[in-house]
Amino acid sequence: MTEEVRSRRRFRLRSNLLGKSVQTRMDVHELFGPVFEGVSPDMPMHLARIHSKAVRVESAGHVETAILHIVETEASTAEMRGAAMHNRSAKHSFLFDQQGTLLHASKAALEAYDQGSGDMAYTKEPHDEGITLKHLFHLGPYQLYPGGEEEASAGLEEGLNAIFNLQLEHHCHLQPYLSSSDGTAKWAKIEMWPMMDPVSETLALLVKRHDVTRDVKINEQLTTQGEALQRHNQELEQEQRRLEQEAEGLAQRLDAVLQDKFASSSFDSDTPIDKTLGYLQSIIKGIPPSVHTAVELYSVLSKSDTASLRQPVGLEQQLLKDNEMDSEVGQSMLQLLKGTHSATWNQLQGDGKGDPSQAEDPAASADTSASSAPTNTAGSSMVSPRHQTSEGLTAMIALSVTPMVERFLQEAELSWSFDIFGFTEATPGNTLAMLTFHLVKRAGFVQLYKLDEVKLCRVLQALEAGYQRDNPYHNSIHVASVVQMTHMLLCHGGVLKSQAMDALEHFSSYWSAAIHDYGHTGVNNDFLIKSRHELAITYNDQSPLENFHLAASTRLLQDPRNLFIPVDFLANPSSQGSMRRYRDVCINQVLGTDMKKHFDIISRFQAAFKTAPSSDAPKPSTSVSINWNEVKPQDKTLVFQMVLKCADIGHLAAPAKTHKRWAFQLEEEFFRQGDKERAVGLPVSPLMDRNQTGGMTRSQLGFFNIVGLPLFKAMAELFEEAQPMLEGVMANLRLWEQAADTPL
Repeated sequence: MTEEVRSRRRFRLRSNLLGKSVQTRMDVHELFGPVFEGVSPDMPMHLARIHSKAVRVESAGHVETAILHIVETEASTAEMRGAAMHNRSAKHSFLFDQQGTLLHASKAALEAYDQGSGDMAYTKEPHDEGITLKHLFHLGPYQLYPGGEEEASAGLEEGLNAIFNLQLEHHCHLQPYLSSSDGTAKWAKIEMWPMMDPVSETLALLVKRHDVTRDVKINEQLTTQGEALQRHNQELEQEQRRLEQEAEGLAQRLDAVLQDKFASSSFDSDTPIDKTLGYLQSIIKGIPPSVHTAVELYSVLSKSDTASLRQPVGLEQQLLKDNEMDSEVGQSMLQLLKGTHSATWNQLQGDGKGDPSQAEDPAASADTSASSAPTNTAGSSMVSPRHQTSEGLTAMIALSVTPMVERFLQEAELSWSFDIFGFTEATPGNTLAMLTFHLVKRAGFVQLYKLDEVKLCRVLQALEAGYQRDNPYHNSIHVASVVQMTHMLLCHGGVLKSQAMDALEHFSSYWSAAIHDYGHTGVNNDFLIKSRHELAITYNDQSPLENFHLAASTRLLQDPRNLFIPVDFLANPSSQGSMRRYRDVCINQVLGTDMKKHFDIISRFQAAFKTAPSSDAPKPSTSVSINWNEVKPQDKTLVFQMVLKCADIGHLAAPAKTHKRWAFQLEEEFFRQGDKERAVGLPVSPLMDRNQTGGMTRSQLGFFNIVGLPLFKAMAELFEEAQPMLEGVMANLRLWEQAADTPL
């Protein structure tokens, strides 16, 4: 700004100030243009409100009078009117004054009328100055008013009178016109509202004109589309109902398959407690049971002792009198599930051959000592693994893991179809130790419990050395597969996800799986009991093998070289409760693998996790519907036992090739026990005589139907994410059904 301009402006303002603030309006370009570059002529903010005031300023000892300008910018008239129209409603298109002169229009309206596009277009004449309210009513060659221009003018006057004289809040006028595109007659609606012009502060007129015919068509299209969507939704709902019914039908068929598997042999798996609960359920539902049912239940209960309340009613008679089940298969199943000391078994062996007291001393013949170790397959006494020194054992599992082993370990974490035999070939002699160490460390237990990794590796290798490699079935490879299946049930079968287990119980379950057959020499409990083995005597014929596995593995941990749990943790009184829980979980899980307890455990499990009786039949609960903090400890123990029981016979769910290999290896182990029984003068157990046609593989259908399928089904009903395991069992069952009449 030049000195001349400054002086002239200062003189003009000073003459009016006299110490007071003065407000003036000034064009923004006039004010800032001489001072600032870049002030564009089309700036939208082109007006300024200026507050000017004289002030005294002291500078370098001199006092001068200066002028203080306080500038407030203002919006343009178009911006003010556009904002006011938008605040009323975004649908408004025009703003006219009381004379019908256009004050403002939306951009879309201006483009439509200026360019003359569309049915509602207005073609300006050369002498027109712009759009007026009259133009909206007088459409020239396109108007179809019966009264022509006079009727159009009357409509305009009626609208102005309604808003400005009658002061109505809204007026509507219907206008007939001719379509410029197809020449058809159409209707438009002109709507008017009163509004105060923010610039002139006088009453103005808001106007919107829209095509009623097009609106009707759009509404019809929307209605049609809405009806189509509604029909589509109905079709989707019908399809959803159909799929739900189909899924329900499939579930019912699957349930029928699972429930009716015993139909061919008329096997009744209900225990006395099951029958009693069903009787009470009928009463609760308001359906009085028949007298025959009451008499039958009375007879069942009166003949049942405490031990048989949770075994299928008449188990012995059912297994031995089943017309469609091989008698030897029935005897084998009975020995597996009840042992050889039942009255029926003794009757079958009435010739005295089954009485060990009439045979040569089997204990002496088997060359057993007074030690707690069972005999191995060669008949010699096995040295307890805890007495083996670290000689021949590495201090810890090799840290270098080949890419192949790494892939196997990753598969073990995620797969229900883990190739345990392939993993064994990649980790000879370290299969169990490496897999268990990997899972324990991956789960975070090494860090959580501050475990000594070197000692953990040492004790795992000692465990692996305690399993007899000569055993076809009960060896460290079987145990490794049990550890892996335990991991799958916990981490991918929904057990941990449902919070049925905490971290300590998770770790304890891994350990239970690793020790559950420790020291097994390939003979079963019945052989130990019949031969009056020292273990049977020590444990009073009550699960001698399972008790030995627990005791021997515990002694292994008592060696300071193997104690991988920190000493300060064990010495801390606050840790005693955790150690007690760890012991309880391991003891209950390992003892639960004795098949003599099978029906008791599964019966209690099913009773514990069914919904409360109601007017409908009780249905199994699911793990997600259970508040596990409210579950009784003894019922949680059943879950822990079911996990290891399923894992222990997990090969029933393995891929067909793996399952068949395990089945034939178990058959060979049974044959070896039969050889020992013959050698010591004991009657050869059913399906253990290699001189007979077929072995335990003949009993697979019975074992699946009576033991395996109900076990896995009960587990998958509570933990639905374990369904892949049940599907694997069903697949292998079909395999045995197809091969029932021909050898595999």
